[in-house]
Amino acid sequence: MDEITGLRQCLLFQELTDEEFLKITQIMSTDAESFMPGALICQKDAPGDSIYMVKSGKVQISLPTDQTDIILAELGTGKFFGEMSLLDKAPRSANVVALEQTEIFVLTRKHIAYLVEKDPKIAAKMMLSLARVLSARIRVLNERIEGILSAG
Repeated sequence: MDEITGLRQCLLFQELTDEEFLKITQIMSTDAESFMPGALICQKDAPGDSIYMVKSGKVQISLPTDQTDIILAELGTGKFFGEMSLLDKAPRSANVVALEQTEIFVLTRKHIAYLVEKDPKIAAKMMLSLARVLSARIRVLNERIEGILSAG
């Protein structure tokens, strides 16, 4: 039950009723994967077909460069990452490293496809939650770009 409670915190499921959420837990594994501090969870340019949800801990998302890594975000409990590769089938766009002991839930493209076919209402609610989070992330990036351009 603790696993399901941890999964329920994910922003991806914020619009779901308890009954709809229970359906999600029945199609995906509710066993969290564990990562030690410093462990690479996702590597830039690697293939990806899953979205990752942070049950506990914290991850850092960064772009590797020749000089240093550019930190894009730090995400903690309830947040998710990996959605771009899940949606567009392109390789991972950044590295993701555990900053502390971290537990992650995984939802695959197969799970999403199953939901779209069997329960489109749940899939639509999840996609709306995903769209809200992506919009917020784009706004933050726009503000960063504006700050960089005004400073330069």
